[in-house]
Amino acid sequence: MALFKPSTWGISKVRRDIVNYRDFVRTIKKEKSNKSSKFNKWKLNHNYFYTIYFTIDIEEGEAQLPEDIKRYRIIEMLAPLHRYLDEELGFAECLTPEFNQFYDDDGEPSLTYLIAYRFVFTKLSFWWFIKFLIKLGLLITAIVLFYKHDVIGWVQGLI
Repeated sequence: MALFKPSTWGISKVRRDIVNYRDFVRTIKKEKSNKSSKFNKWKLNHNYFYTIYFTIDIEEGEAQLPEDIKRYRIIEMLAPLHRYLDEELGFAECLTPEFNQFYDDDGEPSLTYLIAYRFVFTKLSFWWFIKFLIKLGLLITAIVLFYKHDVIGWVQGLI
């Protein structure tokens, strides 16, 4: 029964998300400070929320290929980076890649792509937080009403 397994509770999963994110941030800081790390060799950057990003260019000869084939080529080129992020750093299930193509001034697609890796929370979300606050408010209201109206004395009077 899930009621007696705290590891299946939503709050436990949110706690695990937060712990994993803190480990991710700590690892990125450590890798960035090490000048000989693969993080710096790949010239990776991160923003305030620790979304890892960098740009990659495809070759001129591949410019005429269909968009799906170009993205497949990029994925092939990024295989060593994926192994580094997944196996060496241990973030296989926590990161999701995004591919965004840049455009020239005349509106034509360029050969440069922005690759971003975002941390994915499995349970923590805005809606989870709102639901949590509502449930917490209902629980506090029930406790206050329970004591304010002396439900314990009322039940003892019935017995």
